[in-house]
Amino acid sequence: MIIRVFRAHMKPGKRAAYERLCREHYLPLIREQPGYMTARIGEPCADAPLEFVLVSIWKDLPSLQTFAGEHWQEAYIVPGEADLLETASVEHFDESYHSMVAFWHACAETVKRRELAAATAPLTDRVWDRIRPVLPSANQHGRPRADDRRTLDGILYVLRTGCRWHDLPPRYGSSVTCWRRFRQWEGDGTWERVWAALFAALDRRERQTWVLSFLDSGFLHSWKDPRFTPPARRRNVSRPQAPRFEMAH
Repeated sequence: MIIRVFRAHMKPGKRAAYERLCREHYLPLIREQPGYMTARIGEPCADAPLEFVLVSIWKDLPSLQTFAGEHWQEAYIVPGEADLLETASVEHFDESYHSMVAFWHACAETVKRRELAAATAPLTDRVWDRIRPVLPSANQHGRPRADDRRTLDGILYVLRTGCRWHDLPPRYGSSVTCWRRFRQWEGDGTWERVWAALFAALDRRERQTWVLSFLDSGFLHSWKDPRFTPPARRRNVSRPQAPRFEMAH
């Protein structure tokens, strides 16, 4: 049996929002995992109102590792949490309450960097292999088309981080190309097929991370979103439709 203890020190006035985030997204996710036994959120303490504690119990270490991944010793990333907490820590104990690994501790800045790294990670080979067949074939005439995988990674970077097209990092190629490709795929129906293939290749945990990062970026909240303005010249353009989020598949 493995006991996982997560502790966080909240920013003033943010504890209730953080608990809601955990109850609505994190707890339903872990309850579906094989090897999960139980979890409990600690009640607020009068002498420490900003402290948040979540204890989860797992059948064994392989069960926890299957859920939490390679870096299971660290906190699970929930997009948006860095804006709510000051520090976070994780400890693991066996059934005799002996500590299993070194104490993990991070400040909000570190958590934010981890959130950003998760939100901007490129498509894996597994996911790309599912998406590639739904993309239109390249035109055999004229100038060769920019690399589809790099361009798609650039589009997803904008949508998940909330940055403007002209702020797109150079590693994704031309921001104009990424914007034009997104507009083209939105117009001819390719984007909906890409989105369906992407989600079909993700497990439930990965889907949740993607959806939460889209929501955290403000993708669905601003009708006059500067991300949908061309990167080189500002024009009045119609806003593309947001992808539909479907969690249950």
